[in-house]
Amino acid sequence: MKTYKCPTCGKVLTRAEYEKALKIQGATEKHFHQREEALREKAQEREARFRKKERELQDRLKNESARIRRIEKARAERSNLGLKQSLQKANEEIRRLRTGTTPQTDGLEFEEKLVIRLRAEFPDDEVLHKGQGGDVLHTVKFGKEIAGIIVYECKRTPRIEGDHIAQAHQAKQIRQADFVVLVTTARKKGFTGFTQMNGVWIAAPLASIPLAALLRQHLIEMVKARITKEKRAAIAQQLMKFIDSPQFRNPVEEVVQRTTRLQEMIKKEAKDHFRIWRDRWEHYQTIHWNATQVQANLQLVLHGNAPKPMHHHKATPLQLP
Repeated sequence: MKTYKCPTCGKVLTRAEYEKALKIQGATEKHFHQREEALREKAQEREARFRKKERELQDRLKNESARIRRIEKARAERSNLGLKQSLQKANEEIRRLRTGTTPQTDGLEFEEKLVIRLRAEFPDDEVLHKGQGGDVLHTVKFGKEIAGIIVYECKRTPRIEGDHIAQAHQAKQIRQADFVVLVTTARKKGFTGFTQMNGVWIAAPLASIPLAALLRQHLIEMVKARITKEKRAAIAQQLMKFIDSPQFRNPVEEVVQRTTRLQEMIKKEAKDHFRIWRDRWEHYQTIHWNATQVQANLQLVLHGNAPKPMHHHKATPLQLP
Protein backbone atom coordinates (compact mmCIF):
# COMPACT_ATOMS: atom_id res chain seq x y z
CA MET A 1 0.00 0.00 0.00
CA LYS A 2 1.44 3.33 -1.03
CA THR A 3 1.87 5.89 1.73
CA TYR A 4 2.09 9.71 1.63
CA LYS A 5 3.73 12.28 3.85
CA CYS A 6 1.87 15.19 5.27
CA PRO A 7 3.04 18.36 3.45
CA THR A 8 2.92 20.23 6.73
CA CYS A 9 4.33 17.96 9.49
CA GLY A 10 5.77 15.00 7.49
CA LYS A 11 3.53 12.36 9.12
CA VAL A 12 2.74 9.20 7.09
CA LEU A 13 -0.78 9.40 5.73
CA THR A 14 -3.08 7.34 3.62
CA ARG A 15 -4.12 8.63 0.25
CA ALA A 16 -7.44 9.89 1.59
CA GLU A 17 -5.73 11.62 4.50
CA TYR A 18 -3.10 13.10 2.20
CA GLU A 19 -5.69 14.55 -0.21
CA LYS A 20 -7.59 16.01 2.74
CA ALA A 21 -4.37 17.61 4.06
CA LEU A 22 -3.70 19.09 0.61
CA LYS A 23 -7.16 20.72 0.53
CA ILE A 24 -6.60 22.21 3.97
CA GLN A 25 -3.20 23.52 2.94
CA GLY A 26 -4.61 24.95 -0.35
CA ALA A 27 -7.40 26.66 1.53
CA THR A 28 -4.89 28.07 3.99
CA GLU A 29 -2.62 29.29 1.23
CA LYS A 30 -5.60 30.83 -0.57
CA HIS A 31 -6.65 32.55 2.64
CA PHE A 32 -3.20 33.94 3.23
CA HIS A 33 -2.99 35.02 -0.41
CA GLN A 34 -6.35 36.83 -0.20
CA ARG A 35 -5.31 38.46 3.05
CA GLU A 36 -2.03 39.52 1.50
CA GLU A 37 -3.92 41.01 -1.48
CA ALA A 38 -6.28 42.87 0.84
CA LEU A 39 -3.35 44.26 2.83
CA ARG A 40 -1.62 45.27 -0.39
CA GLU A 41 -4.78 47.05 -1.65
CA LYS A 42 -5.14 48.86 1.69
CA ALA A 43 -1.50 49.91 1.51
CA GLN A 44 -2.05 51.17 -2.04
CA GLU A 45 -5.15 53.09 -0.96
CA ARG A 46 -3.23 54.63 1.95
CA GLU A 47 -0.42 55.55 -0.43
CA ALA A 48 -2.93 57.09 -2.88
CA ARG A 49 -4.58 59.08 -0.08
CA PHE A 50 -1.16 60.23 1.11
CA ARG A 51 -0.19 61.32 -2.43
CA LYS A 52 -3.50 63.13 -2.86
CA LYS A 53 -3.10 64.98 0.43
CA GLU A 54 0.47 65.77 -0.50
CA ARG A 55 -0.66 67.24 -3.86
CA GLU A 56 -3.45 69.20 -2.16
CA LEU A 57 -0.93 70.57 0.35
CA GLN A 58 1.45 71.55 -2.46
CA ASP A 59 -1.41 73.24 -4.34
CA ARG A 60 -2.40 75.13 -1.20
CA LEU A 61 1.21 76.16 -0.68
CA LYS A 62 1.45 77.33 -4.30
CA ASN A 63 -1.81 79.27 -4.02
CA GLU A 64 -0.72 80.79 -0.73
CA SER A 65 2.68 81.69 -2.19
CA ALA A 66 0.97 83.27 -5.21
CA ARG A 67 -1.40 85.18 -2.91
CA ILE A 68 1.51 86.42 -0.81
CA ARG A 69 3.38 87.47 -3.98
CA ARG A 70 0.28 89.38 -5.18
CA ILE A 71 -0.03 91.10 -1.81
CA GLU A 72 3.66 91.98 -1.78
CA LYS A 73 3.48 93.22 -5.36
CA ALA A 74 0.45 95.39 -4.60
CA ARG A 75 2.17 96.68 -1.46
CA ALA A 76 5.33 97.44 -3.44
CA GLU A 77 3.29 99.19 -6.15
CA ARG A 78 1.53 101.31 -3.51
CA SER A 79 4.87 102.07 -1.91
CA ASN A 80 6.41 102.96 -5.27
CA LEU A 81 3.41 105.14 -6.09
CA GLY A 82 3.76 106.90 -2.76
CA LEU A 83 7.49 107.38 -3.31
CA LYS A 84 6.84 108.63 -6.83
CA GLN A 85 4.26 111.12 -5.59
CA SER A 86 6.59 112.24 -2.78
CA LEU A 87 9.45 112.60 -5.25
CA GLN A 88 7.23 114.55 -7.63
CA LYS A 89 6.18 116.84 -4.79
CA ALA A 90 9.80 117.27 -3.68
CA ASN A 91 10.91 118.06 -7.23
CA GLU A 92 8.09 120.59 -7.50
CA GLU A 93 9.21 122.23 -4.26
CA ILE A 94 12.84 122.29 -5.48
CA ARG A 95 11.73 123.86 -8.76
CA ARG A 96 9.79 126.53 -6.90
CA LEU A 97 12.72 127.25 -4.58
CA ARG A 98 15.05 127.64 -7.56
CA THR A 99 12.69 129.86 -9.51
CA GLY A 100 11.33 131.71 -6.48
CA THR A 101 7.74 130.81 -7.33
CA THR A 102 4.77 129.65 -5.22
CA PRO A 103 1.59 127.70 -6.05
CA GLN A 104 -0.16 131.06 -6.38
CA THR A 105 2.38 132.48 -8.84
CA ASP A 106 2.36 129.18 -10.73
CA GLY A 107 -1.41 129.52 -11.04
CA LEU A 108 -1.08 133.07 -12.35
CA GLU A 109 1.41 131.94 -14.99
CA PHE A 110 -0.97 129.09 -15.89
CA GLU A 111 -3.84 131.56 -16.26
CA GLU A 112 -1.78 133.87 -18.48
CA LYS A 113 -1.23 131.00 -20.92
CA LEU A 114 -4.96 130.18 -20.85
CA VAL A 115 -5.80 133.83 -21.60
CA ILE A 116 -3.50 133.79 -24.64
CA ARG A 117 -5.10 130.60 -25.91
CA LEU A 118 -8.68 131.79 -25.37
CA ARG A 119 -8.01 135.07 -27.14
CA ALA A 120 -6.49 133.20 -30.08
CA GLU A 121 -9.40 130.74 -30.31
CA PHE A 122 -12.21 133.29 -29.78
CA PRO A 123 -10.98 136.68 -31.08
CA ASP A 124 -14.50 138.21 -31.04
CA ASP A 125 -14.87 137.67 -27.29
CA GLU A 126 -13.40 139.62 -24.40
CA VAL A 127 -10.97 137.61 -22.23
CA LEU A 128 -9.56 139.30 -19.14
CA HIS A 129 -7.06 138.09 -16.57
CA LYS A 130 -8.11 139.43 -13.21
CA GLY A 131 -4.59 139.17 -11.78
CA GLN A 132 -4.54 138.77 -8.02
CA GLY A 133 -8.18 137.73 -8.10
CA GLY A 134 -6.84 134.56 -9.63
CA ASP A 135 -9.50 133.98 -12.26
CA VAL A 136 -10.00 134.45 -15.99
CA LEU A 137 -13.15 136.21 -17.12
CA HIS A 138 -14.42 135.14 -20.55
CA THR A 139 -17.21 137.38 -21.87
CA VAL A 140 -18.88 135.66 -24.82
CA LYS A 141 -20.20 138.03 -27.47
CA PHE A 142 -22.68 137.60 -30.29
CA GLY A 143 -22.17 140.60 -32.49
CA LYS A 144 -22.24 143.57 -30.11
CA GLU A 145 -24.44 141.72 -27.61
CA ILE A 146 -23.08 139.92 -24.55
CA ALA A 147 -24.20 136.30 -24.71
CA GLY A 148 -22.87 135.26 -21.32
CA ILE A 149 -19.86 134.88 -19.06
CA ILE A 150 -17.57 131.92 -18.40
CA VAL A 151 -15.13 132.16 -15.51
CA TYR A 152 -12.01 129.98 -15.25
CA GLU A 153 -10.01 129.08 -12.15
CA CYS A 154 -6.55 127.60 -12.83
CA LYS A 155 -4.69 125.39 -10.36
CA ARG A 156 -1.28 123.76 -10.79
CA THR A 157 -1.49 121.27 -7.92
CA PRO A 158 -1.01 117.49 -7.56
CA ARG A 159 -4.55 116.86 -6.23
CA ILE A 160 -8.07 118.18 -6.73
CA GLU A 161 -8.98 119.81 -3.43
CA GLY A 162 -12.44 120.59 -2.13
CA ASP A 163 -11.28 124.14 -1.43
CA HIS A 164 -10.51 124.60 -5.13
CA ILE A 165 -14.04 123.58 -6.10
CA ALA A 166 -15.53 125.88 -3.46
CA GLN A 167 -13.29 128.73 -4.65
CA ALA A 168 -14.40 128.18 -8.26
CA HIS A 169 -18.07 128.15 -7.21
CA GLN A 170 -17.55 131.39 -5.28
CA ALA A 171 -15.88 132.99 -8.30
CA LYS A 172 -18.95 132.10 -10.37
CA GLN A 173 -21.21 133.86 -7.87
CA ILE A 174 -18.98 136.93 -7.59
CA ARG A 175 -18.61 137.33 -11.35
CA GLN A 176 -22.29 136.44 -11.93
CA ALA A 177 -21.08 133.98 -14.56
CA ASP A 178 -23.16 131.43 -16.44
CA PHE A 179 -20.51 128.72 -16.11
CA VAL A 180 -17.32 128.13 -14.14
CA VAL A 181 -14.45 125.85 -15.20
CA LEU A 182 -11.68 124.66 -12.90
CA VAL A 183 -8.65 124.04 -15.12
CA THR A 184 -6.21 121.85 -13.22
CA THR A 185 -3.09 119.73 -13.67
CA ALA A 186 -4.13 117.57 -10.71
CA ARG A 187 -4.44 113.79 -10.76
CA LYS A 188 -7.23 111.80 -9.20
CA LYS A 189 -8.49 108.23 -9.46
CA GLY A 190 -11.17 108.09 -12.15
CA PHE A 191 -10.29 111.57 -13.47
CA THR A 192 -9.26 111.24 -17.11
CA GLY A 193 -9.24 114.92 -17.99
CA PHE A 194 -12.87 115.96 -17.61
CA THR A 195 -15.54 115.76 -14.93
CA GLN A 196 -18.18 117.79 -13.07
CA MET A 197 -18.49 118.33 -9.31
CA ASN A 198 -21.12 120.40 -7.54
CA GLY A 199 -21.88 122.50 -10.61
CA VAL A 200 -18.19 123.16 -11.32
CA TRP A 201 -16.65 121.83 -14.52
CA ILE A 202 -13.19 120.35 -13.91
CA ALA A 203 -10.97 119.98 -16.95
CA ALA A 204 -7.35 119.17 -17.71
CA PRO A 205 -5.56 121.91 -19.70
CA LEU A 206 -5.92 119.90 -22.92
CA ALA A 207 -9.70 119.65 -22.42
CA SER A 208 -10.28 123.29 -21.46
CA ILE A 209 -10.56 124.70 -24.99
CA PRO A 210 -13.01 122.04 -26.33
CA LEU A 211 -15.15 122.60 -23.23
CA ALA A 212 -14.97 126.39 -23.60
CA ALA A 213 -16.04 126.10 -27.25
CA LEU A 214 -19.12 124.05 -26.29
CA LEU A 215 -20.14 126.36 -23.44
CA ARG A 216 -19.60 129.41 -25.64
CA GLN A 217 -21.73 127.93 -28.46
CA HIS A 218 -24.49 127.17 -25.96
CA LEU A 219 -24.55 130.78 -24.76
CA ILE A 220 -24.68 132.09 -28.34
CA GLU A 221 -27.52 129.73 -29.24
CA MET A 222 -29.49 130.99 -26.21
CA VAL A 223 -29.15 134.55 -27.51
CA LYS A 224 -30.10 133.55 -31.04
CA ALA A 225 -33.22 131.79 -29.82
CA ARG A 226 -34.08 134.72 -27.52
CA ILE A 227 -34.42 132.42 -24.54
CA THR A 228 -35.38 134.23 -21.33
CA LYS A 229 -32.99 134.21 -18.38
CA GLU A 230 -35.39 132.03 -16.38
CA LYS A 231 -35.48 129.33 -19.06
CA ARG A 232 -31.73 129.54 -19.57
CA ALA A 233 -31.11 128.00 -16.14
CA ALA A 234 -33.25 124.96 -16.97
CA ILE A 235 -31.60 124.53 -20.37
CA ALA A 236 -28.16 124.93 -18.74
CA GLN A 237 -29.01 122.00 -16.47
CA GLN A 238 -29.84 119.91 -19.54
CA LEU A 239 -26.56 120.99 -21.09
CA MET A 240 -24.68 119.92 -17.96
CA LYS A 241 -26.31 116.50 -18.15
CA PHE A 242 -25.30 116.19 -21.80
CA ILE A 243 -21.70 117.28 -21.13
CA ASP A 244 -21.52 114.79 -18.27
CA SER A 245 -22.83 111.99 -20.52
CA PRO A 246 -20.70 109.47 -22.45
CA GLN A 247 -21.77 111.11 -25.77
CA PHE A 248 -19.71 114.19 -24.85
CA ARG A 249 -17.30 112.86 -22.24
CA ASN A 250 -15.83 110.04 -24.36
CA PRO A 251 -14.79 112.20 -27.35
CA VAL A 252 -13.31 114.87 -25.06
CA GLU A 253 -11.39 112.27 -23.06
CA GLU A 254 -10.12 110.80 -26.31
CA VAL A 255 -8.97 114.28 -27.38
CA VAL A 256 -7.03 114.58 -24.12
CA GLN A 257 -5.50 111.11 -24.43
CA ARG A 258 -4.54 111.48 -28.10
CA THR A 259 -3.12 114.96 -27.55
CA THR A 260 -1.07 113.67 -24.64
CA ARG A 261 0.28 110.82 -26.77
CA LEU A 262 1.08 113.23 -29.60
CA GLN A 263 2.98 115.46 -27.20
CA GLU A 264 4.97 112.46 -25.98
CA MET A 265 5.67 111.48 -29.59
CA ILE A 266 6.98 114.99 -30.33
CA LYS A 267 9.24 114.86 -27.28
CA LYS A 268 10.57 111.44 -28.29
CA GLU A 269 11.06 112.58 -31.88
CA ALA A 270 12.98 115.66 -30.71
CA LYS A 271 15.21 113.51 -28.49
CA ASP A 272 15.84 111.07 -31.35
CA HIS A 273 16.71 113.93 -33.72
CA PHE A 274 19.07 115.48 -31.20
CA ARG A 275 20.80 112.13 -30.63
CA ILE A 276 21.31 111.70 -34.39
CA TRP A 277 22.58 115.30 -34.74
CA ARG A 278 24.97 114.75 -31.84
CA ASP A 279 26.35 111.56 -33.45
CA ARG A 280 26.77 113.32 -36.79
CA TRP A 281 28.50 116.24 -35.04
CA GLU A 282 30.97 113.84 -33.41
CA HIS A 283 31.61 112.10 -36.75
CA TYR A 284 32.27 115.42 -38.52
CA GLN A 285 34.63 116.55 -35.76
CA THR A 286 36.52 113.24 -35.81
CA ILE A 287 36.86 113.35 -39.61
CA HIS A 288 38.12 116.94 -39.46
CA TRP A 289 40.59 116.09 -36.67
CA ASN A 290 41.97 113.04 -38.50
CA ALA A 291 42.34 114.98 -41.75
CA THR A 292 44.17 117.77 -39.90
CA GLN A 293 46.54 115.29 -38.20
CA VAL A 294 47.31 113.50 -41.48
CA GLN A 295 48.03 116.82 -43.19
CA ALA A 296 50.32 117.93 -40.33
CA ASN A 297 52.26 114.65 -40.41
CA LEU A 298 52.54 114.90 -44.18
CA GLN A 299 54.19 118.32 -43.79
CA LEU A 300 56.59 116.88 -41.22
CA VAL A 301 57.58 114.02 -43.53
CA LEU A 302 58.08 116.37 -46.48
CA HIS A 303 60.53 118.39 -44.36
CA GLY A 304 62.45 115.28 -43.31
CA ASN A 305 60.93 114.95 -39.82
CA ALA A 306 59.29 111.92 -38.20
CA PRO A 307 55.49 111.96 -38.07
CA LYS A 308 53.85 112.39 -34.70
CA PRO A 309 51.61 109.65 -33.24
CA MET A 310 47.89 110.11 -33.77
CA HIS A 311 45.92 111.00 -30.64
CA HIS A 312 42.28 110.24 -29.97
CA HIS A 313 40.14 113.32 -30.43
CA LYS A 314 37.44 114.16 -27.89
CA ALA A 315 34.59 115.92 -29.61
CA THR A 316 33.16 119.08 -28.08
CA PRO A 317 29.46 118.89 -27.09
CA LEU A 318 26.92 119.94 -29.68
CA GLN A 319 25.48 123.37 -28.90
CA LEU A 320 22.18 124.24 -30.57
CA PRO A 321 21.53 127.92 -31.32
